[in-house]
Amino acid sequence: MNFSNFFCGFDISWNYWSGPDAAKTVETPDGRTYGQFLSNAICPTTGIATQGPTAVTNSVGIALGGKTEDGKFVNYLPNGASHTITFNPSVVLKDAEHKEKFKGYLRGYIENGGTALQINMINAEMLRDAQKNPENYSELLVRVTGYNAYFTTIGRELQDEIISRDEHIL
Repeated sequence: MNFSNFFCGFDISWNYWSGPDAAKTVETPDGRTYGQFLSNAICPTTGIATQGPTAVTNSVGIALGGKTEDGKFVNYLPNGASHTITFNPSVVLKDAEHKEKFKGYLRGYIENGGTALQINMINAEMLRDAQKNPENYSELLVRVTGYNAYFTTIGRELQDEIISRDEHIL
């Protein structure tokens, strides 16, 4: 099986830096520009997830190994893979229909072989306000990759990266 199409937009990296030269990462065919952060874990590179959260989930399932012809999962990462995704809080605040769509998304993630979904329910506007007024957001936790951190205590560069992540709605 040719996995090159499945991994387009995915930089399987646990964190954002690969040592002191990470700012020198080269441009890649998936659209990542020179010096742009690598993706966080098994997530698509920021700006690549243009077809919505279900497409991301399907790609992650394939990257993890996909299914055999008899419907069994193949998992090339038996200890799981960190998959952080950001949803706008309106996903669960709008109405009952949106809550049901979100539940369906979560069920689909499991059914597709996903192993470690980590959800941020935040929006970029709130995070920008937290940068300007950190005293009002001392308890704001964000999922970075594989761990949570208080948003106002992490460095500006990482704050900006979290703000720039693709924000999904259903």
